[in-house]
Amino acid sequence: MKKMTKLKRNEIGISCMLNTEVGAVLAMLRRCSDLSAPDQDGYYNDVSLQQSLKSLRSLIFNPQQDWSNVDPSIYLSPFLDVIQSDEVPAVATGATLSSILKILKLEIFDEKTPGAKETMNALVSAVTGCRLEKSEISFEEGILMKILQVLLGIMSHPASILLSDEAVCSIVNTCFHVVQQAQSKGDLLPRSGKYTMHEIIQIVYSRLPEIEGRQEEKTTESDDEDFDAENAVDSGYGVRCAVDIFHFLCSLLNVVELFEAEGYTSQKTDEDVQVFALVLINTALELSGDVIGKHPKLLRMIQDDLFHHLIHYGTRSSPLVLSMICSTVLNIYHFLRKSIRFQLEAFFSYVLLRVTALGGSTQIQEVALEGVINFCRQPTFLFETYLNYDSAFVCCNIFEEIGKLLCKHAFPTGAPLTSLQMQAFEGLVLVIHALADNVDKEGNLVSFGPYPVDITEYSPFWEESPKKEKELDVWVQSLRLKKAQKRKILISGAHFNLDANKGFEYLKISNLVQDPPDAKGFAYFLRFTPKLDKTMIGDYLGDPDEFHIQVL
Repeated sequence: MKKMTKLKRNEIGISCMLNTEVGAVLAMLRRCSDLSAPDQDGYYNDVSLQQSLKSLRSLIFNPQQDWSNVDPSIYLSPFLDVIQSDEVPAVATGATLSSILKILKLEIFDEKTPGAKETMNALVSAVTGCRLEKSEISFEEGILMKILQVLLGIMSHPASILLSDEAVCSIVNTCFHVVQQAQSKGDLLPRSGKYTMHEIIQIVYSRLPEIEGRQEEKTTESDDEDFDAENAVDSGYGVRCAVDIFHFLCSLLNVVELFEAEGYTSQKTDEDVQVFALVLINTALELSGDVIGKHPKLLRMIQDDLFHHLIHYGTRSSPLVLSMICSTVLNIYHFLRKSIRFQLEAFFSYVLLRVTALGGSTQIQEVALEGVINFCRQPTFLFETYLNYDSAFVCCNIFEEIGKLLCKHAFPTGAPLTSLQMQAFEGLVLVIHALADNVDKEGNLVSFGPYPVDITEYSPFWEESPKKEKELDVWVQSLRLKKAQKRKILISGAHFNLDANKGFEYLKISNLVQDPPDAKGFAYFLRFTPKLDKTMIGDYLGDPDEFHIQVL
């Protein structure tokens, strides 16, 4: 009996709340009508809007009312009609938006309520299309603030999982439009817009693991004869929405501002937008985790679009942007390291190592060096770097270059120690500790001397070691062989740039190609060996000799 009484009390409370909000909006509409003398059309529209709100009151205090089972469009539609009218004064529009927000926060309905899906999508359409009377632009900032609050309320509502992909993308676009539109209106509204976007991105990408699990269940169910195709429609937004939003965030990294001076137009990247985009991208990566790599479109976007922008702006940005870029790449490394082997190599070669080595401001050098050190702090990074890059003939010697860079900057000079030198010394200590921690501690006698490796017989240097498990000693020996082959290939490349015949002759002497020579081995050498003279390659491939044609 007590439980029933409590439920009844909750139902009455909801009815009273709705009645109060209807009364508040009606009062605003009447007040605005009294202060102006509308024409016949405007008067008709005001009456129609008021009538729809009045008719709602006749349903509010129904004694048999169970609000959790009532189609929410019944009590929300009159409010939506008000905010979509371009003849309603801004004061009434603001009051209506506040009423909608209050209804959402009370969570009168949820995702199981009949009609919830249609109502939620209608809400988004109405709020993103909210109109203001042209004569009341002075109220615009307050209305935009309330629109942001309602949009966040929609995404935070339990029934938001029923929103379509288009609706969620529309919400994100509207928030960003408010941020851009409000740049000249002070600081509060842009900050509120950014906060709202950040919260919405958190909601969307925190659901990505759930969406992945749901799709796997559907794949299993689709094999059954009783699979209901309508369930896929009712499940709401999914990966398509996440892909579109991520593409939009990547595009923000390339936003430029146009400046005109002395008759010329120049471009400059908008640093504030870049930092904001990187914050949102990092949020998406942190919340979705490795699940983001299970969606091919998202993975390709990270590998191509995102890394293109990160590498492009990494060498020409401020310390703040470079620091954010380093954090982004480190996050990607943690979750998608198996999928970004070549992208990570390019980032180190063209951004971190180059910025630190080429000089420039001390501040940006420190940021780049700190980025290198942060990677060195990861437990398996140095091991993976030596294995994936220094032992692969198609890649740069990233591990070796990191060591050289740290030694160069840590070497003391006559002047007092700088913060850059201290950072480099810290990096060297980290590298030494990482090597020491991975030394064989089983009690076996380990020699720390050099391991001379002779290439005694031919083996294709372009083929990777088989994936099957090997004995540790065999695997280590094959790794040393690959490293020795790579060293010989680089020496052959230096000879080739002086004389092509001498370069190929050194390949034969080093057992890197077959004797008699095989065109495939020569082709791989010309295709993948770094720093080969392009003119020498062209001269060799342009020779009409039959073997040269086979290499081509």
